[in-house]
Amino acid sequence: MIKAIKKKLSGKVFLITFVLLVSACSGTFFCILKIMPSSYLDTLNRNAEAQSLELLDTLSTYDNLDKCIKAISDFEIQTGSTVWLDDEYGNTLYPSNVTTEQDMVTADSYVTFDGSNTTDENVVSTEKDTKAYQFSLKNGASYTLVVITDLYVVRQSTEVLLSTFPYVIVMVFILSILCALFYSRFITRPVLKLSATSKQMASLDFSGRCDETRSDELGCLAHNLNCLSDSLSHSMLELQEANAQLKTDIEKERELERQRMDFFGAASHELKTPLTVLKGHLSGMLNGVVGYENHSKYLQRSLAVTEKMEVLIRELLYISRIEKNKTSIQFANIDFAELFRTVIAELTDFISEKKLSLHINIPDRVSCPLDRAEMERAIQNILINAIRYSPDGEQVIVTVTETNTIISCSIENTGVKIPETTICHLFEPFYRVDISRNSATGGTGLGLYIVRGILENHNAEYGIKNTENGVCFWLRLPKKQ
Repeated sequence: MIKAIKKKLSGKVFLITFVLLVSACSGTFFCILKIMPSSYLDTLNRNAEAQSLELLDTLSTYDNLDKCIKAISDFEIQTGSTVWLDDEYGNTLYPSNVTTEQDMVTADSYVTFDGSNTTDENVVSTEKDTKAYQFSLKNGASYTLVVITDLYVVRQSTEVLLSTFPYVIVMVFILSILCALFYSRFITRPVLKLSATSKQMASLDFSGRCDETRSDELGCLAHNLNCLSDSLSHSMLELQEANAQLKTDIEKERELERQRMDFFGAASHELKTPLTVLKGHLSGMLNGVVGYENHSKYLQRSLAVTEKMEVLIRELLYISRIEKNKTSIQFANIDFAELFRTVIAELTDFISEKKLSLHINIPDRVSCPLDRAEMERAIQNILINAIRYSPDGEQVIVTVTETNTIISCSIENTGVKIPETTICHLFEPFYRVDISRNSATGGTGLGLYIVRGILENHNAEYGIKNTENGVCFWLRLPKKQ
């Protein structure tokens, strides 16, 4: 029970409210019980004295005793007091049935006589207040008026209050419990709602909202919690986006690192093979190995190997320059159609050698911001691949179109297909569809990788796909860089 009260605000508010209400009501009751008798007694005494003085004033205006006795009788009936009237010799004139042998009246007691009984029965009461007043009539006769006020009603009222004490306590407890329950629920309900919403926010769930209809401090707190929830939600979204972007960047960096390592591994392998061949030729000639007597023949072979190595190294240096100078591309408005025609003219002999049919669909002029040297190298590599891998007698189809924002280009060579599983690897360095890597059927495997770097520097979209009749390379260049 105690633990439950300590853990719950509503329990604490209920207990405090209940204790305060019980204490206040009980304290009020005991104060009334303590103060009321004395206050009531003072009030009775003041009223009795005032009425007695008023009676004396009235009696002083009479000139015979009969009128005085009539006024005193009326006074007893109205006030409920007992009145004695004595003459100057101590004889009791009123009430008439009292003898002179009566006991002397003290300050706090007197003797009453019941005239209805044939025998006198003395009833003594100590709860009386007796006051004596001297007055004279108009005829000069002097009398003593004794007014006795009954104070039993004071004690009776106190006893009545004490007799109601158990009922009052029960009602105080019941009303205190009901009021404490209502008050604790009324006070703690908005606080509990705010607590539930804040607990939801603490678990990073910002879907809950606080009620802002109140205009007091709790309403202000609800508004502040809602603002805090919105700020935290916005910050969390930004943090999640930044985290996702960071993960993407890390993945890209890892992928680039992997590609870089693969590139260096492939480059080392590509250089190792010709170097091994070259070393074998030179060692055979220098050591006089049988079969290497014809130095002119093997020197010629060594020169060819060296030339292939030179080509490979130039391409590696070119790739390095492309990656290093990504942000330093020199764009200028170039006639893309004229650039295509120039590259095609340079490859005319190669096309004729393979007896290919060339179909060109290029507008007269297509202006586009390009780095001429870089784009010319990319188009040349694409056309060389299309010509090299097309069987003799097939077709090469070149198409260039433009819209308001995009220049589209496609180069299709017929009579050949690429396995779908290998298309996604074509732009990787040193990748060749021919697994044997026969130098007679292909180059170094860096041509499309160079194309990839150049086109990405030009913010172009590109790709290779199989068509119904062959293979098509496509690209889309933006007209604004």
